[in-house]
Amino acid sequence: MKSKFSLDDMHLFQLVVQYKGINATAAVTGIAPATLSRRLKALEIALGGRLLERSAHHFSLTEMGKSYYSQCSPLLTDLYSIVETLETHQHKLCGRLKITAPISLSQRWLSGCFFDFAKRYPQIHLELVLSNHYENLVEQQFDAAFRVGEPHEPNWIARHVLTTHMGLCASKSYLQQVGDIRHPQDLADKKLIVAEPVSVWDLQHQHSGEVVGLNPQSRFRTNDFHLAIDAIAADLGVGLVPNYYFRAGQKDSRSLQAVLPEWMGQQRPVYLLYRDRQTVSARLRVFIDFVIEWTQAYQIV
Repeated sequence: MKSKFSLDDMHLFQLVVQYKGINATAAVTGIAPATLSRRLKALEIALGGRLLERSAHHFSLTEMGKSYYSQCSPLLTDLYSIVETLETHQHKLCGRLKITAPISLSQRWLSGCFFDFAKRYPQIHLELVLSNHYENLVEQQFDAAFRVGEPHEPNWIARHVLTTHMGLCASKSYLQQVGDIRHPQDLADKKLIVAEPVSVWDLQHQHSGEVVGLNPQSRFRTNDFHLAIDAIAADLGVGLVPNYYFRAGQKDSRSLQAVLPEWMGQQRPVYLLYRDRQTVSARLRVFIDFVIEWTQAYQIV
């Protein structure tokens, strides 16, 4: 039958030996002498022998106690050193964070958040995996993930960070060629660019509330918003793209022009996912807080 004992009791035995008595150990640890005596007795019973000779005026180790102390003390020291190292790693603002995010969201807007975070916390190393596919968060050991649309990962906490909208745009050159576009129905005879998965265009007038649904017959279709925006800038037609492409300072913002700006496309919520509130590391905690702060300051309109 295996002996049952706790590491805490082993550690208390180690302390009693180091401080040469129960009363001295009680003064240091704040544990009552009676409790220390009871736990040492439980350890001796579990081991099947006496470890200490103790009385009101005498304290010494038995032969078994000397052997046990000499063997377990280095192990306990190493164990607590490992725990201390792990706790330091969890609570210091250093180490690696592995993050996944959609390509287009990162290239055109979220990259600024990553760059600003890296400048503020230079000891935290970001490893960014950009993908338009949903990566397996557990198998690839991601610390956090950005998701566009409602997330479906069980056991992951989802923090809503912002909501983007889809908007129509075209190059200024193309609009000069085709003339005025006054209503979504005017798009029927225009060259259209579709970026999947948004293959159906649901548009709503911001003031009247009128809703128009279009199944665009595309001249150019792709599964990447980045390529779609390049096609729009190349005068290939009108496209429906996330509105962060129209933020001031973005590439192509001067060559692109909003089409029917009073008509808003589908909303696209963006979430930040992470595993556990209780065991989150300090570096991940500051990343989460930074993302919330940054997205509020640079909210997309």
